[in-house]
Amino acid sequence: MKLKNTFKHTLNFILLIPFLMVLATVFIVNTELANPVVSGKYFWFYGWIAVSSIAVVVIYFINHKKAHWQLPDVLVLFFGIVALSSSYYANRQINTKWILLLLCLVLYFYFRIVLSANKPNRYWLVLFLISTALAQGIWGLMQLYGFRISQHNLFLLTGSFFNPGPYSGYLAFITPIAFYYILADYKVLKRKPNLRFTLFYLRWLSSVATVLVVSLTLPATMSRASWLATSGGVIIAALAFFSKKYKLQTYIRQHKKKAVLIFVCLTLCCSIGSVGMYHLKKDSADGRALMWKVSLRTIPSHPLGVGLNNFSGIYGEQQAAYFASGEATEQEEFVAGAPEYAFNEYLQICIELGVFSFLLFSGAILSFIYSGYKRKNIPAISSLIALLIFAFMSYPLNLLPFVIALVFVLADCISETPKMAHKKRDSRLTYICLPASMLLVGLCLCNRYPTYQAYKDWNNLKMLYSMGHYKEAEKSYAQLYPYLNDQINFMFEYGRVLRNIGKYEESNGALKQAALIRCDPMLYNIMGQNYQDLKLYDPAEAAYIKSSNIIPNRHYPHYLLAKLYIEKGDTAKAQEKARFVIGKRPKVASPAIEEMKTEMEELLKK
Repeated sequence: MKLKNTFKHTLNFILLIPFLMVLATVFIVNTELANPVVSGKYFWFYGWIAVSSIAVVVIYFINHKKAHWQLPDVLVLFFGIVALSSSYYANRQINTKWILLLLCLVLYFYFRIVLSANKPNRYWLVLFLISTALAQGIWGLMQLYGFRISQHNLFLLTGSFFNPGPYSGYLAFITPIAFYYILADYKVLKRKPNLRFTLFYLRWLSSVATVLVVSLTLPATMSRASWLATSGGVIIAALAFFSKKYKLQTYIRQHKKKAVLIFVCLTLCCSIGSVGMYHLKKDSADGRALMWKVSLRTIPSHPLGVGLNNFSGIYGEQQAAYFASGEATEQEEFVAGAPEYAFNEYLQICIELGVFSFLLFSGAILSFIYSGYKRKNIPAISSLIALLIFAFMSYPLNLLPFVIALVFVLADCISETPKMAHKKRDSRLTYICLPASMLLVGLCLCNRYPTYQAYKDWNNLKMLYSMGHYKEAEKSYAQLYPYLNDQINFMFEYGRVLRNIGKYEESNGALKQAALIRCDPMLYNIMGQNYQDLKLYDPAEAAYIKSSNIIPNRHYPHYLLAKLYIEKGDTAKAQEKARFVIGKRPKVASPAIEEMKTEMEELLKK
């Protein structure tokens, strides 16, 4: 009997490895693919979720304890159906983000089964999740001290992410779990050493090392959102632990004056800290406030959503209209940018997936918090709250490693212990969902396989593009277009290739498609140049004006307008634009701006 149990536990651990590899997606950078930091993670995830589909079936049938489906599961299912349907209705196509959302919903279902099937599964998965933050922290320290290269030329500290923002957010997301287990597992250390406590020893040591490394790394990221998220999650974990241990509620009732005084002091400190963090990067904070303001103006006109991956494009339209209206302040014009994300996931969900999807998402999150609280699953709740805080000021749900970790934390919030699950009748829904999920994974992977080769070919094609061999590259770009037309960098390159070989109309077709998914004013600058070369001056002028309205602090579209007016023979408008370019204060001084100003001065002299 003992040998049989040992074999079963060993088999369960082996079957758990694919899920550990899914959590390891955060580390992947594949230099064989274009956009290696992002695409490498995508294809690693695709491969391991396929293996997980097989493993979860075996786990389900070798364990007699089954998952019991609850209200949060139903809300997740409805959210998935509504979100995927609304996105497909808006886009009329299946893009990368659509596939990823579907697979992450399947992964949630898998985690629910795995966590309920075998008690040690949860310990191993939590331990590995904490270890990913520890490894990321060490990775960041090595970058700080020059032992590893950064993933971005402008930033020293990125971990396996593209910039410090999401890197620090990932650390902030996992730290509350580690902090809680430092407190909770310490009692095991006081007992007599025993091999049965090995997992607890490992979890406590990993948690201590993680919190220590994060404490050294996080300040260097200069990310205010991650500081607030870490603080919020850690405070929740600490309050929950000490409230249970020292009966804080009883202490507060007995010492009301002291409690009020402490509360006032904490509120004052938080207020002073908030003001300090605002002034630390004032322009950045004002820029995010502008994004939220414009995003809020977008929601009423698109209540059903604009589709996954389309936020930036519709945001650019709205921001251009806002600045064209003359309502914007001078500071708003100065801090305006071309964001890829809303820097507020709640607004972005509303815009991309619609208001109803947002309501379902919010209801699901609240139900997870409530269920986790009932089960006293404080580590999962504190981590979830840290992510919710970070999501208010950043874009974690647009990055695959965050979504994978979130899916696990949500499943952990409501997963019963095997003892609890054994008392409940297993839902027959599982017998339907398992084969359906495997079928969906198979269909998604069939869709993604040619895309993998397209990323490899694009990576090789970049050499021709960078060397200016546009004629040779054009045919290959056209062949890759069906697989990569939802990737803004590919579409931008394709549009430039077509322009440089004289195919101006085809170039504008590609650039217009790109403008649906990104609000980059350079797209309109190139479109304007294409129209100008075709002697279509009115559309060219409209494109340059659109570019200048998206980001009013840029000099280049006004410079292009001045040159357009010269070509048209409109001297008065050319002189007006030339003076505007010369007198405009640059957001960031550069040699290119000085060259434009010098050329405009020469124009006025002539």
